[in-house]
Amino acid sequence: MPSYGLPRKSRLHLKKEFEQVIHGGAKLQYNGVILWWRSGPEQTRPARFAVVVSRKLGPAVVRNRTKRLLREAFRLNRRNIKPGTDLICCPRESEKLTKVHAAQEALKTLCGKAALLKNSSEN
Repeated sequence: MPSYGLPRKSRLHLKKEFEQVIHGGAKLQYNGVILWWRSGPEQTRPARFAVVVSRKLGPAVVRNRTKRLLREAFRLNRRNIKPGTDLICCPRESEKLTKVHAAQEALKTLCGKAALLKNSSEN
């Protein structure tokens, strides 16, 4: 049975990696989601992703659902994102991310604005 989760090599883990992306990368905002990204010199590794959620977003149920939706949106679109890119998403408004489709649209739009998509004609 195939695994449908996000593989470990596609996730950011270390505090140092988070700091490098947030402080050394670029930032965009769209539809209640903030995206920090940094393109690394390692074009052989896949794009990596993380979600950072504040308690201001709402109770734990809302925060966890929002994280799951954004991770799923990345999982479905990770092959369209340039390799070697590190992404961190920070949702600010949970009302705008109620379905996977809304999370995908927000992530695709942010990646398109940041020129992180492999081929812009696939949007």
